[in-house]
Amino acid sequence: MYNRRNYQWATVMVALLFCMTTACKETATPVVQSCTTATDSLIPLKINIGKPLNLYLDSMLVIGVQTPVQYLEKENALLILDTYGKRLLQYPLTAADTVTKPSRAQALHLNYKVMYMHYLNRDSLLLYTYGVFRLSYYNLDTDTVYKTLSFYDRKIKTNFAFNPAPPNASNAAPIIFKGNNIIGTGYLMGEHDSEVPAGRTLFSILHLPDGSLQHKVPYSAIYKTGNWGGSHMRTTYSAYNRQQGTLLLSLPADHHLQVIDSAWHITNVYAGSRQKLCISSMPIPKNSPQLQDPDNALRYFTNTAAYRDIIYDAYHQHYYRVLQTPPAAAELNAQQLGEKHATLIAFDNTFHYLGEGPLPKGLALDNFFVTEQGLYFLNVANHDQNIGQYVHINPEL
Repeated sequence: MYNRRNYQWATVMVALLFCMTTACKETATPVVQSCTTATDSLIPLKINIGKPLNLYLDSMLVIGVQTPVQYLEKENALLILDTYGKRLLQYPLTAADTVTKPSRAQALHLNYKVMYMHYLNRDSLLLYTYGVFRLSYYNLDTDTVYKTLSFYDRKIKTNFAFNPAPPNASNAAPIIFKGNNIIGTGYLMGEHDSEVPAGRTLFSILHLPDGSLQHKVPYSAIYKTGNWGGSHMRTTYSAYNRQQGTLLLSLPADHHLQVIDSAWHITNVYAGSRQKLCISSMPIPKNSPQLQDPDNALRYFTNTAAYRDIIYDAYHQHYYRVLQTPPAAAELNAQQLGEKHATLIAFDNTFHYLGEGPLPKGLALDNFFVTEQGLYFLNVANHDQNIGQYVHINPEL
């Protein structure tokens, strides 16, 4: 039976373990807890594992956690951007072969690295470059960039009172086209005692045709206090329900989703697990020198629960949210690190809870795509260098 006192005691023990493994000497910082509050019972969700999608990789292609991919519904094909070889490859998903070879491979004439792509039409591709925060429209017929837009706002002088995050785009935080707006979500690393939570915004809106920018939506209330490590627990995950015109924001420490309508009104919707668990902030100050060692933040993240992706399945009008929970002590290595356990939580399109079930280990949770047949996640546990493998996840709903 759930006992909040037991969870508070467990949090103290985690804090002590963290201090012992990092030799902390600072005054203890109050730990903020974000605990599940749902009173209904956990519903087991059966997750069927279908036939994997095996993609042939030539000697130049590597599909990794951050490789941009996009499913093309009309063509029933998967587009993959080879960010190292600067190529666009298209794999047909109708092939009956055990290993699918690309039906198209086109060199792209680029002199910069691309972190995200969006296929616009048969001759146009949108490419996003982090660092310079630039959108490039690429013509596939002429192999040229014919237009650029920027998420960099030169007029803003950032400070602790206002520090908007530019887009950090991925499949788990896509760039969204909504009317005359292009919307991206992102996050900035770090924690500081002087920062104003309301000024740490997560969404950037690029208005067309003038290219003006707005910055909206700060972290949710749970982030107003506590030290959340400045990295993994600050990562943003988003999705877009085109039918309803709503944006969705999933934050690692919050059991709620932020549902954002066309007027940018935010509704907090409980979309947490029905497991009894608490998510805890770090027991050290934000200015602790221990945070200069990224492994300390990673150890903290490993040993606390956290939410990740929010995925909208437009084919079946379901939402899926990913929860990660800490590995057992026996699964940790000498550095107290290990792979967390992933759970898929299902909701209908009104956020009615449908159930939750475990995902296989070894999945790249940020590299996925959705088809009418289900969800596909990249299998990073696959060690065949000639094969890029996606695991087919089909929840039974």
